[in-house]
Amino acid sequence: MNFQIEFLDAGPLGSPKVHLSRRTTTDVLEQADALPFWSQDYTQLSKGTFSGALNSATFQGVQIFHEKMNRAVDQIAFAPTDAYVIGLPTTIDGDATWGLMPVKANSVITLDKNTELVFRTSNQSEITAAVISAQRLEDYASQVEWVDLRKIMSNVRPVETLSSDITMRLQTSLTDGMHYISKFCDSADAQQIWRNLESDLMATCVQALLQANNSPSQNYDHRIHRYIVNRVRDLTLSNSGYPLSIEELCVSLRISRRTLNHAFIRVLGITPVAYMRNVRLHRIRAELQSAPHQVRYIASVAAKWGFWHMSLFSRYYRELFGETPIETLSRSRVGERH
Repeated sequence: MNFQIEFLDAGPLGSPKVHLSRRTTTDVLEQADALPFWSQDYTQLSKGTFSGALNSATFQGVQIFHEKMNRAVDQIAFAPTDAYVIGLPTTIDGDATWGLMPVKANSVITLDKNTELVFRTSNQSEITAAVISAQRLEDYASQVEWVDLRKIMSNVRPVETLSSDITMRLQTSLTDGMHYISKFCDSADAQQIWRNLESDLMATCVQALLQANNSPSQNYDHRIHRYIVNRVRDLTLSNSGYPLSIEELCVSLRISRRTLNHAFIRVLGITPVAYMRNVRLHRIRAELQSAPHQVRYIASVAAKWGFWHMSLFSRYYRELFGETPIETLSRSRVGERH
């Protein structure tokens, strides 16, 4: 069941109002739009029919969400303005990276305020995270814990390994917080109950960050590799009808073929050719879904994005998304009529 509930005309994250959302999806582009208050761009990497789910509960400057997907996805995203993201990966099946760093069991995942997120999920993935107003969490850290949160965040990497005790406490705080917002936010004792749960969530998040701040783990930096991937994405989108060859990419980026391939395998686990093809296939799918009655010929949309061999295009499309282009278009036209 998909639903979205707003109390008192819910505003942005910083608003004291309530916003609840529960979505199940069968499309990676729909999944990218499912998380309220975020700006996201998803590219499906592994082949097959997509399935995802997103539960989000937002109340008094705190958003807690749980997201699950059954395909590897490259996510580029921005959280709500002036907010920290602190969470846990609850399911990891294969390689995954958050903020360019590998995600493993007992990891805490964080995103500093006003920072772009890059998240490469595993084939089966689930994460649970809190998005907390930066001012709220900084004030709590200063007034209650007597610590400078900005200083701590400057030393915490996007992924840090925590003790199992802190991991379990953080998971419990996140689960309880979402349960409360979803079930009891309009009860008579709502404010007091939430005050206690919020205090527990804030305390656990700060304790997790303090432990991560003292982590002796070594530096692990994929920034150069991710920069290469992002530049290839930009070049792919700006040369839609005439996809660049590997040779042209290497010349434009001034890197070797080996460096190019290594960057993609390290960051996304696929070749640059497969990634560029997937990016273009996503753009075609978006056009078929967003304005289905304006599409006269699928071949024209495909050619616009550099696919000239229709049978090969259809095969690539079906392998990646689990349906043919005409099935996408027909389903979108039916949905638009309703």
